[in-house]
Amino acid sequence: GLLAGCETVSKEQCVAGDWSEIGRAHAAQGYPSSRFEDVAKDCGRHGITPDPEAYMSGWDKGVQLYCTPLNGFTLGRQNTNLSPICPPNLAGEAERAHRLGKRVWTTRDKVTQLERRIDDRQREIDRLRSELDRIDCRDKKGDERIACRDRRNELRQRVQDSRFEMQDARFELNDRRRDYELTLAQVDEEARRTIPGYQQ
Repeated sequence: GLLAGCETVSKEQCVAGDWSEIGRAHAAQGYPSSRFEDVAKDCGRHGITPDPEAYMSGWDKGVQLYCTPLNGFTLGRQNTNLSPICPPNLAGEAERAHRLGKRVWTTRDKVTQLERRIDDRQREIDRLRSELDRIDCRDKKGDERIACRDRRNELRQRVQDSRFEMQDARFELNDRRRDYELTLAQVDEEARRTIPGYQQ
């Protein structure tokens, strides 16, 4: 749950007793109607019994707010799952818009992963160079000198390998950025046509 480990309602809300508004707010956040059971438990601790009919009346109104194509799109773009509370007459459009929003998140995530990979490679290069700078073979003799030089050569090779990996990632990043921009344009065009209230 969104508020796992916390009270579903405060003592003040229980005392105020606006069960319809509480139900509406819960459904608007995607909570199932069974959340009323938690409300009853929390308010019961304060000696207050909530009104299930008022709660459900509000919950039904909250569903109408949650199960819109615009909200589905927003949740998909945030990579947040769509709650299964939507009735059949609303679920189809909300799910379609959710998939549309998820396309944006998916292509953006590929860009983000490559950016992280490049940053990781750069940190690795910096770390290897720092280690390389600390290794001085001039005062070493015999096998120790050979081992020292071998270590320096190994570090140089790893720096080179990391550079190649970073270069490959940069090339791929350019492609993924183009994909992202193209996806944004395609999704924006479809969302304008199919999602009431949509604004880029």
